[in-house]
Amino acid sequence: MENSTNLISARHLVKRFGSGEAQQTIINDLDLDIRRGDFTVIMGASGAGKSTLLYALSGMDKPTSGSIAFCGEDITRYDADRLAVFRRKHCGFVFQQIYLIDKMSLMDNALTAGLLVGGKKKDVVRRAAGLFDQVKLPEVTRRKFPSQISGGEAQRAGIVRAVINRPEVLFADEPTGALNSSHSDAVLDVFSGLSDGGQSIIMVTHDKKSALRGNRVIYLRDGRIFGECDLGRYTPGDTARSDKLNAFLTDMNW
Repeated sequence: MENSTNLISARHLVKRFGSGEAQQTIINDLDLDIRRGDFTVIMGASGAGKSTLLYALSGMDKPTSGSIAFCGEDITRYDADRLAVFRRKHCGFVFQQIYLIDKMSLMDNALTAGLLVGGKKKDVVRRAAGLFDQVKLPEVTRRKFPSQISGGEAQRAGIVRAVINRPEVLFADEPTGALNSSHSDAVLDVFSGLSDGGQSIIMVTHDKKSALRGNRVIYLRDGRIFGECDLGRYTPGDTARSDKLNAFLTDMNW
């Protein structure tokens, strides 16, 4: 019986690309449990399988073999249409590049996503406004189009769009990789706020400052989990937390 505290459970997960002598194994017989409410960070060297694992766990890409149970259901058995519905209902996504619809304002980008799963428009508008307040994008900015805003503003608008349907888990792939330091801090503050509110988050990053926001850091090597570090809940200015992560990454030969 699945542990009720686990949101996602992957067992004997394998992902290969190519065929014959050119075949590469990117994820190699990996087992992983993601607990509800955790802010899980996935780290590792380039090519370790970080993004591949993220896409598999989210149902964006099917594994070669193994199982992924989401709330007790094996999503690897779903066809493409059912996976699309599953992602829309249960998952939010934030990527390094935010693909906002150019001809829509930031508010309309969020509302379009929010109305996809039904509900009254006034309720979706109210929730969107609250989320924009949370990410500190004022009303004048919400009326702007993607071409009129900064990268940090676009990333925060993308977070609103990603969480407007109250996804059970937010998947983020290098969400601060293209941002400067101040914009990166603003986005990480939003993630920390969501985590404090109970949002489950899985984030791939190569950045230690970003990784410090998680309560759990998983390190991949050659498609396997090489090590894990429990940081506890994030507290700004916690030097012991930073020292613990640095020691862990040193042990991982990062």
